[in-house]
Amino acid sequence: MQTPAGYELIDGRFFPKNWFEIIFNPSFPYRLFHTIIAFYVTTAFVVAAAAAYLIRGGRFVEEGRLMFSMTLWLLSVLVPLQILIGDLHGLNTLEHQPAKIAAIEAHWETRSHAPLNLFAIPDEINETNHYAVQVPALGSLILAHDANAVIKGLKDWPPEVRPPVAIPFFAFRIMVGIGVVMLGVVVASWWLRFRGRLFETRWFLRVCQIVAPLGFVAVVAGWTTTEVGRQPWTVYGLLRTADSVSPSLTGTDVMISLAGYIAVYLVMFPAGLLVMSRLVRRGPVDSILEESPIESGRPNHPVRTLPERSAP
Repeated sequence: MQTPAGYELIDGRFFPKNWFEIIFNPSFPYRLFHTIIAFYVTTAFVVAAAAAYLIRGGRFVEEGRLMFSMTLWLLSVLVPLQILIGDLHGLNTLEHQPAKIAAIEAHWETRSHAPLNLFAIPDEINETNHYAVQVPALGSLILAHDANAVIKGLKDWPPEVRPPVAIPFFAFRIMVGIGVVMLGVVVASWWLRFRGRLFETRWFLRVCQIVAPLGFVAVVAGWTTTEVGRQPWTVYGLLRTADSVSPSLTGTDVMISLAGYIAVYLVMFPAGLLVMSRLVRRGPVDSILEESPIESGRPNHPVRTLPERSAP
């Protein structure tokens, strides 16, 4: 849907031509690894928060320290790796979906030495940005790894095939901002571990608890950036979203389906949070094995009495 490949069009219909190319399309490896690592990072920060809670509460401290140390070592690898893969994913998107990149960065004009918009209020009607905070040439350097690179602007595409700008622009910055916070936590853990204060620094333990939900926010923001930035296409450059709607599907049908999903999630997510919070508060509990009362020998295998032997 993002970078279609391995297909052929016959009478306006898509037919598979090469399943290997369909599955392993140009953006497949970047999306796969970026998503998988995002889930591991999200989970790891939740584990770190649970460990910090146990350490601060003085319960199961040894188990909490082990959880905390192992998780932060894992994050020391995954967070920088995620930033690297995100950069490679951006290069791939610039090549195959340049309009999406233009929307993410709110670039309206095609130019070299494109600035990086740290913040702006995109104005799609007037095709400009308000209150822009920019860093000159940094946009070209980050997007193409070349300060002289020419970055296409949204005005190169007709308005009807441009993606929305504001939603992917802000969603992307939320995702990147959270990534910077996560990297800051990891770097702080290196310093505290070096000083031997990783488990005793109360403010750091508290910070690890506070950032626990940020991974979920970053995942949703990244998903929003990808899918809204793909618009107005269902299959990028080939099938418009407006042409993908079944003619037999009414607005009422969509509303009923959406309401059903909302109802299920409103039950499932609070219930899941309640169960997980109880597990964290309870802490690790060893299973208690009932031992069989014995006088000697191995459990359930007492020493048998040998038959008496007559004297020779």
